[in-house]
Amino acid sequence: MLTTNQQERNPTQRERLILTLMIEGHSTAEIAGLLGTTPHVIRNQVQHLRDRFAATNEALIAMAVRLEWIACPIEVRQDERQRHERRRQKQKADRD
Repeated sequence: MLTTNQQERNPTQRERLILTLMIEGHSTAEIAGLLGTTPHVIRNQVQHLRDRFAATNEALIAMAVRLEWIACPIEVRQDERQRHERRRQKQKADRD
């Protein structure tokens, strides 16, 4: 009989919090300050996540959002000038 030690695949609540703070653009030092720990501890926890999921920071964040481990409020705004320019280009293309 072969026995393996399997880790839980979903991140812990603290790991989700770290991922959320990463997605908000906080640095390792800022995350450590917010959580009352050291940057070394945060780096270790992120490395543990990368090892567990075989992913880069960006891939971890993408996975966390896609699997709904964390929420990613994205605000998409389009500059009025860009919108006007696209409308003008479309009208010009329609005429040609």
